[in-house]
Amino acid sequence: MKHLTIVFIALLMGAASLCADAQTKTEIPAYRQKGYSGSVSFTNQYLVWLGFDTSHGYMFNEHHYLGGGAGFFLAPIDDVPPTFFHTFAEYRSYWCKRRNTPTAGIKAGFCFPLVEKSGNLFRHAFEIEPNLGWDWGTKNGKGLSLTAGASMFVANRNVVAMPKLSFGINF
Repeated sequence: MKHLTIVFIALLMGAASLCADAQTKTEIPAYRQKGYSGSVSFTNQYLVWLGFDTSHGYMFNEHHYLGGGAGFFLAPIDDVPPTFFHTFAEYRSYWCKRRNTPTAGIKAGFCFPLVEKSGNLFRHAFEIEPNLGWDWGTKNGKGLSLTAGASMFVANRNVVAMPKLSFGINF
């Protein structure tokens, strides 16, 4: 237990130092300036469901983004793969006032099948996706992001949760 406490304190100190300003890394990339911001992401759920998402919205300052988006995902496991489309609202928070920073976000929206398959666990489902990640700002004003989250679908009194990884380009 004592070792766990020491590890936990070390992790907290490491997280606090991530947000400490360093002279060469405080420049905020252009996509995190106040105004329009967008992203395109490749997504993977359960290492089987592959997809793309795009989100467009407004940066209120270098820390807070609010937008909306759409995407699709499919499982290439059949001749006619099950394919789903989703629309969502998104909030994202950039923790530090520097080029590279941890992020946290949440998406909420609706998902429905583009290709109907018998045995689908959910159809026309409400979707919510909390996520954590890391964002790397590049010198050309764009950014790269890597997030891990869980897409949770609620339909017909059923809840299906799928772990999700996303790799995105921010502009």
